[in-house]
Amino acid sequence: MTSQEITHAGTHNRARLCVISSLPVDLVGSETLVRLAAAAPKGSIDPVDHALYRAVKLVFEGDACGAYNGSAQSLLEVESFDPASSQRKYSLAIVRGVKFGGRSRNVAVMRGDLQSVLEASKSSGSDRALALKNAGAHIKLGRRCMGVAIADITDVSQVSSKEVLTTGEFRFQGVVVLGIGDQKCIKSPTRGGYTRIEMWPAALRVQHWLNVALIVAMSVTGYYIMNPFFGPPASEDTGYLMGLIRYIHFISGFAWIALALWRLSLTMFATTRQMQWRSLWPIYGVDDVKNLFGTVKYYLFLSKHGPHYIGHNALQQLTYTSIYVLCIIQILSGLALYGLYDQYNILWVVFSYPVHWIGIPNMRVLHAMIMFFIWVFVIFHVYFAFRADALENHGGISAMINGGVWVPTGTKPIDAPEIE
Repeated sequence: MTSQEITHAGTHNRARLCVISSLPVDLVGSETLVRLAAAAPKGSIDPVDHALYRAVKLVFEGDACGAYNGSAQSLLEVESFDPASSQRKYSLAIVRGVKFGGRSRNVAVMRGDLQSVLEASKSSGSDRALALKNAGAHIKLGRRCMGVAIADITDVSQVSSKEVLTTGEFRFQGVVVLGIGDQKCIKSPTRGGYTRIEMWPAALRVQHWLNVALIVAMSVTGYYIMNPFFGPPASEDTGYLMGLIRYIHFISGFAWIALALWRLSLTMFATTRQMQWRSLWPIYGVDDVKNLFGTVKYYLFLSKHGPHYIGHNALQQLTYTSIYVLCIIQILSGLALYGLYDQYNILWVVFSYPVHWIGIPNMRVLHAMIMFFIWVFVIFHVYFAFRADALENHGGISAMINGGVWVPTGTKPIDAPEIE
């Protein structure tokens, strides 16, 4: 594609290379990641650079169809540029005045082939896995994924020296996805100092409300099986009422098992940090422990502000993980009781074996007690959800309907890049 075709593509609605998505994983937000990726010499005729320039222009000027004629700007002051080569599949640039993290920085920018950038920069295992999983989904659709890493330049007097480009410690920041199609706006919608972040995918939201419905159905029918509270007295003909109640309970129980397997699959294939299996255990280091105690102090009114998360904080996640464990025990105890009716099937013999250890009455008591524990959690969960939404004004409750939360613009959450 020539520069003239690029220039007139917007006018004639031709297919052209565009920025499809921006996937930050570390410090910088989506907009800054694209600005960093656009660090190239003035007047570049590379279609990739023009795609990046259009994305930057769309964010800052609201116009993605400007004519560049080989003189496009990335809105960054590029001090020097060393292009990629066949031996080194990424370019290196020095730029001044990149604003993120609440201050302006001079940085060296590495951009290019994703795998090469990952190998040449440092990143945590979770960030690397998240980037590769997200990139893999786009690569399957025929899109190009560009890795971006940065290194702070501490000696400003050496800012134009090429030696600085190769001696800094680069830190991987994320992936910019390019493909043929319409230019996507990478700027999130804002309202009065808040930015909307897409948090919960549709699959999780459907699961959440199905879970609510199934828990209600199993609780009502289970309590009725334990203590019939309506219908004809036992001294009269009750018809098939109890059989119908038990049937609803069993169907709901097996549907809950299917829902649990679906939820487990999301942790394996999720492309967002807050949904992956690692989030089930949120404590991996000293900082995580400090944030956990910081959250506890905030909840106990011992501090005015707690650690800021856009997903679940460590205390919340540990609570949810504990409930998941209880739900697994509930499923196993339910299968143990259900399997007693068919002891000629080896599968049900295995599931029912724990009954032989503690006895049928104790297994039924355990099954009922877990139901009450789950309802205690539900009551507190609803209360804290409304409380957090009222105090923090982030739309946490509506997020389980529309998938998005509102986060103060300019903050750096513990579990996400900077909010822009």
